[in-house]
Amino acid sequence: MTDHALFRPSSTKADLIALCRAGQAAGLDFPTLWNEVLKPHPLVIGPPVQTVRDGRIRMEVRLITGAVIAFDTDTSKILPD
Repeated sequence: MTDHALFRPSSTKADLIALCRAGQAAGLDFPTLWNEVLKPHPLVIGPPVQTVRDGRIRMEVRLITGAVIAFDTDTSKILPD
């Protein structure tokens, strides 16, 4: 799944979300998505952080831009901002 040509410095949060959605469509679960797509990506800083919002547990992946990509822990779906 990993294609380092896609990890150009000008990548955006939207580009990374598109990579995550492609991985999910290919059947990757969150741990595999983390290891193969998110962790090696230059926008990602640090490990995912578990948080609670609106009574739901989520995993937040923090980016160097200050943005966050959040995943629902029950469904692994990417949550809206």
